[in-house]
Amino acid sequence: MTIITTARGARIGYDEFGDSSAPPLVLIQGFSAQRLGWRPGFCERLADAGFRVIRFDNRDVGQSQRYPAGGYGVTDMALDVIDLLDALGLDTVHIIGQSMGGMIAQFVVEEHPSRVRSLGLLYTAASTRHFIGADAVIDRADAAPATREEFVAFYPASEAMCASTAYPQDVAWLTEVAGPIWDNGFDPDGVARQLQAVLAFTDRLDEARAIAVPTAILAGSNDRLIDSAASVELHELIAGSTLQVFPGMGHELPEPLWNEIVDALARNARLADARTGVTNHA
Repeated sequence: MTIITTARGARIGYDEFGDSSAPPLVLIQGFSAQRLGWRPGFCERLADAGFRVIRFDNRDVGQSQRYPAGGYGVTDMALDVIDLLDALGLDTVHIIGQSMGGMIAQFVVEEHPSRVRSLGLLYTAASTRHFIGADAVIDRADAAPATREEFVAFYPASEAMCASTAYPQDVAWLTEVAGPIWDNGFDPDGVARQLQAVLAFTDRLDEARAIAVPTAILAGSNDRLIDSAASVELHELIAGSTLQVFPGMGHELPEPLWNEIVDALARNARLADARTGVTNHA
């Protein structure tokens, strides 16, 4: 794990998988989630598909900068992504965002289109009217374990709302990663500030219509936090996008679907790179 300081003086914690000379692919996490939530096996499959995979902590979680004054929005979190690219010397990248991360990704490509090669949007939305689990998310944000032991017990239970119906949730892994998440910097105040940013998100329907990069949209039919109708709407708004709604998938990436999910995202990214002559994929 590495902490880099951006030109504006903010710290961002990140790490990488794969060949450093491969086309870069940046993973953006969702609300309250640290980069550790992108499972290493999933990242490694993306790396095996021929990408330099970069995962990072959004502001106010994990090893990244805290903003105690709050008052920021999703657009500021998108600017953090641009700052990270600048700090890493990356002109253009593929971007995949899940949930809130997909909202951040939309801002990135809408406000800085020249920096994005392709877009992967996982169970996300361009409008808050598709949020169907807001109360559950708020309840989770209000729960603040005081010790590492309490958090290790709390975290798997808090993720139950994301579970799929067709695939068992990997509670063993959630329990295993809970300790490192605590050690990496669990901050309930930071989570509360992120929540305010998400709840202040304004509809971006017109902006989504302007997205012109190859876009793959994936969702689960049994998502209890963001209705899969949000992904259908994004597909209708973004010309040329592809859409896959996985039956029985929730607000998570079940391991039995990793091959299909990675194939869809990699295919979309390769399409974008083919248009610009990039050929160094696995």
